[in-house]
Amino acid sequence: MSFLKVDGPYIKDETGKKIFLRGVCFGGWLNMENFITGYPGAESSIRQSIKEELGEERYQVFFSSLLDSFITEGDFKFLKEIGATAVRIPFNYRHFEDDMKPGNYSSSGFYYLDRAIEWAKKYNIYIILDLHAAPGWQNQGWHSDNPYGISLFWNDRHYQERVKGLWVYIAEHYRNEPQVAGYNLLNEPNAPNIDILKRIYREWIEAIRNTDRKHIIFIEGNRYSQIFEGLDEPFDDNLVYSSHNYTIATHRARKYPGYVGDVYTDKSWMERIFLERNRWILDHKKPSWVGEFGALFDGTIDSPTNADKARLLALKDQLEIFNKYEQHWTIWTYKDVGVQGLVVPKEDSEYMRRIRPVSELKKKLGLDPWTSRGYGLLRGETARMVETIAQAVSEIVKDYSLDYTSLTRELGDRLLSGAISSFLAPLYAFQFMDMTEEEIEKMHHMAFEFSNCEKRLYLIEVLESALKN
Repeated sequence: MSFLKVDGPYIKDETGKKIFLRGVCFGGWLNMENFITGYPGAESSIRQSIKEELGEERYQVFFSSLLDSFITEGDFKFLKEIGATAVRIPFNYRHFEDDMKPGNYSSSGFYYLDRAIEWAKKYNIYIILDLHAAPGWQNQGWHSDNPYGISLFWNDRHYQERVKGLWVYIAEHYRNEPQVAGYNLLNEPNAPNIDILKRIYREWIEAIRNTDRKHIIFIEGNRYSQIFEGLDEPFDDNLVYSSHNYTIATHRARKYPGYVGDVYTDKSWMERIFLERNRWILDHKKPSWVGEFGALFDGTIDSPTNADKARLLALKDQLEIFNKYEQHWTIWTYKDVGVQGLVVPKEDSEYMRRIRPVSELKKKLGLDPWTSRGYGLLRGETARMVETIAQAVSEIVKDYSLDYTSLTRELGDRLLSGAISSFLAPLYAFQFMDMTEEEIEKMHHMAFEFSNCEKRLYLIEVLESALKN
C-alpha cells in the first residue's frame, strides 16, 4: 500500500492510480453506542455502572474481552472478500486521555488501532481514523459519549486545544504509516456558527502539518456533517470533505418508491437530496466521502419485513447514486445487535439472552433515539409536555413564535437519552452480576467474534454489488 494523495476531484496512490475508499464503519467498537451493543445511555455511563455493579476486576475483563472479540482478523478477511477497500474506525478520546490528566496522552490508546492496521495491511484495506467523541462533546448526541445532551466544546478553548494536541500525538505515531488513509478530525460537529468550525479546522490542520504532511485530512460539515456553505475555500492540498447522508427513505419507509409522510421518495428524490447535501463539495471539485449512511431493519437477520425490503431498495438506489458521482463511502455500521449490521450475534447467544429484558425496556420507552425513530412511551409524554407549555404560552403571553420542535428534540437528548437512560444503566450491568471473569470473556467471544456471528445476507449482497461496481 502507498500513501494516498488528493488530485483534483480524485484520490490517487503514489503511482497515479485512482483509489476509491469504500467499505464500512466499525461503529460501537472503540467508541461504543447504545443501540450497537444494547445498553442504555452513553458509554461513560454504562462503564461507570459496570464498575459499580461488577467491581474493578470484572469491569476490566468485561470491556477488554468485548473489545478483543468485537473486531478480529476474521472481520477484515470477510470485508476483503466482499470488496471493501476502506474501514473507518471511530474512536473515543478516552482511550488516549483521562479527564483528570488533560493533555497527557497515553500510548495505550494505540493498542487496538495498531492491531487493526496490521490486519488491514494483510488484506490491503485502508484505515480512516475518526475522532467520534471529543472532550466537552462536539454535539448533543449519545454517540459522542454525551450523557447530558449539552455541548461544551465550542465555547471552551481548553477542549479545543486538547483535541489539537491529541491529533498531533496521533499524527506523530502514524506519520510514516501508509495503511492509514488519513485523519477524520471530528465526527458530526454541531457548532453554533460556521466561523468557529473554520477557525478550529485551520488551527488543527496547521498543527498536524507541522508533524505529518503525508496523510489526507478529512473534514466534515457543520450540523452533523450536513452544512458546508461558509467553510473556507480548500486551503490544504490533501484535504477531503465528508458528508453524512441518512435519509427518511432508508430509515422510515414502509414502501419504496412511495410516500414517507407527505414526501414521495424514489431514486430521483434520493439523487436530489444527495446533490443538495454535497453540492458545495462537488462545485469545489474536491474528493467527496460519504462517511456515514445506512438503513434500519426491524425484522430478524434472516427474515426481513416488507418495510425492511423497501428500505433495502432505497439503500441500493443510494449506493448506485454514490457510485455514479464517484463518491467514497463507508456504511454505518458493520456489526451490532441486529439493527443495521452486516453481521450480528446469534439470538440464542448468552449475551443476547441476558440483555433481552433491557432491550425490550428500551424499545418500549423509546430510549434509543436511533432505533425508536422518535416513538416510544416517553417520547409521547415528552411531546405532550411540550404541547402543554405551548398551550399555556399561547393563552397567557399570546406568543406563537417559539420553536417547540427544537425543545422537544432537546428534551429527548437531555432527558430521555441522557438522564433516564443513565438512571437505568445499572439494570444492564446487573444482568451480568452472577458471572465470573471467565464466563464474561466466553460470553463476549461467543457473541461478537466473527466466526460466531450471523450474516445479514440480503444487505451484504447489495453492498458487495456496489463495492465491486
